Amino acid sequence: MNNDITVKAERSLEELRQDSHLSQYIDPQFGIPGPYIGNGPIRLIALGQDPTVKNEASRRSIRTVLNLDTNGSVRGYLSGICQKLGIDLAQNVYATNLFKNFFVEPPTQIKAIDIFQAFLPAWLPLLKEELGQYPAIPVITLGEPVLQTILNPGMPTRLREYWGYSPEWKEGKPGAFQSIKPTENKLGRTIFPFPHQPSIRKEFYKMRMDGYIAFMKATMPGSNY
Repeated sequence: MNNDITVKAERSLEELRQDSHLSQYIDPQFGIPGPYIGNGPIRLIALGQDPTVKNEASRRSIRTVLNLDTNGSVRGYLSGICQKLGIDLAQNVYATNLFKNFFVEPPTQIKAIDIFQAFLPAWLPLLKEELGQYPAIPVITLGEPVLQTILNPGMPTRLREYWGYSPEWKEGKPGAFQSIKPTENKLGRTIFPFPHQPSIRKEFYKMRMDGYIAFMKATMPGSNY
């Protein structure tokens, strides 16, 4: 994030901490991890959900979105996607989170409120401004919850539908791959939804991964891939 976005993010976090209702869902020990910024021309944006991991002690080590400053499993996952696209994670990727604060526990486990909708007004406008640094660059989302949060009403909410799921996919009769058009989501960007790294073990995603990346490579707007 540039300095202006960083200041605004810190201000949004402080306002959330002062909110009598929402503050109880924020882990007060931590600030905002920095984005991951490739050191070359940015050609792809990776969008995560939030920085919260279940192990509270592990949160202390998170300094960069998706832990991309370490050689962890998510970095390996994204590196593989980038390699098949013909780009370099270290050079060409900007990664950030939709929700920039740490929650008291992984937000999908918070049932008292609709945590994503409650926090969306604080973070969505800032995310759109942040991504404005890289106009027209396509986005990959990581995981179904973040995807569902940014879809416009009426769009399919299951990630697998964009990867051509059909009841007959095991018989070699999948549906068509799809991206999400700028008019179909709250970011106004072309989006290619991906499962989060643990879900790639599922047979459907394992079998469809290479095909979806090939589809993405062929259809990314303004790409020279």
